[in-house]
Amino acid sequence: MAVVLPFILIGAPVGYFTWTGVFDYVDHQVLQLKSEVIGQPTSGLAASIGTLVSGGVLAKTMFSPTTRYRLFFATPPPHTNIRVATLKMGLEFLMRSGAVFYGGAAGGAISGRVFQGKERKH
Repeated sequence: MAVVLPFILIGAPVGYFTWTGVFDYVDHQVLQLKSEVIGQPTSGLAASIGTLVSGGVLAKTMFSPTTRYRLFFATPPPHTNIRVATLKMGLEFLMRSGAVFYGGAAGGAISGRVFQGKERKH
């Protein structure tokens, strides 16, 4: 627990603020593409559903069963430098997790803004 606690205390705020930064940036870009007045709120329900759906789809595609096995359970090939192999797997995991995490933020921002536009037109 003593090893994991700093990652939670430092990683959670950093993850939250970068996630909201991506969400706000994508939301602003979609708003500019739709040529609407800035200040209209997005649909929170649609943004939450869009985040969960896009995150789920990205998680399934980025972490296929063979990838999950290779990253978490497979042994490295013989005569491999364990430090280099660990670094490569860690960076790959970081990239794949980032794609899922920030792709979910972008999907939520887009769906929230699109649903807000459809809701306002009716």
